[in-house]
Amino acid sequence: MMGLEQEMGWSLSGPRSVSLLLAVLLGLAAPGVCAAQATDADTLTRLVNDAAAKGLPPAPLANKIREGQAKGADPKRIEVVIRQMVTELETADQLVREVEPAAAGAGRDASVTLLAESLGEGVTASEVRELRKLAQPAPGRPAVSGDALASAAKGLSLIKGARIPAADGAAVMAEALRQGFRSPEILDLGREIRRREGDYRTGRASLLTLRDAIARGDRPEQLFRDGRIDTVD
Repeated sequence: MMGLEQEMGWSLSGPRSVSLLLAVLLGLAAPGVCAAQATDADTLTRLVNDAAAKGLPPAPLANKIREGQAKGADPKRIEVVIRQMVTELETADQLVREVEPAAAGAGRDASVTLLAESLGEGVTASEVRELRKLAQPAPGRPAVSGDALASAAKGLSLIKGARIPAADGAAVMAEALRQGFRSPEILDLGREIRRREGDYRTGRASLLTLRDAIARGDRPEQLFRDGRIDTVD
């Protein structure tokens, strides 16, 4: 999803830019803004500024504020959501730095944002760390990157959302990491499992069979060909 700063041609690289963006976003530049509105906007601005000062990506916070404003949500409710998102971004940032301590720039921001989204959808920090532990690279494969780990966490969130056993889903995601699947391939894997959720819940297909196929070296384009890889006879 394109960030708000990209859509408006601005950069959220510093507190002043964030404050300016939110001032326009929340209508503070318009005449007739009441004191209560200004106070609510100041609170939201401070939350986003504080997050940016910690090195967290502010774009998802600004986008969520815009979404809440568009829906006419109570500013206090928006504040609660933003505070929760900041907590998730902080946890995601820590998890990414555990994998790539020197990560920086847009790539890191994308990994942190996707991982925070997965945390918000029910994946836990412990599950993310377990994914990393299970995904020790196969011989000759590169170490797990922050963006690949974030994609695996997102895939796991899709599986959990489909009410498919999380342990089996984690095994599939970890094996994809081990075998060097690229981030888009891992995301597509999670989406395909979610699309076929009925087959997995009824036993017509097996995540463990899918994991074994990945472990044998089957690549993403082979996994669901003709529906044979994960089908239970």
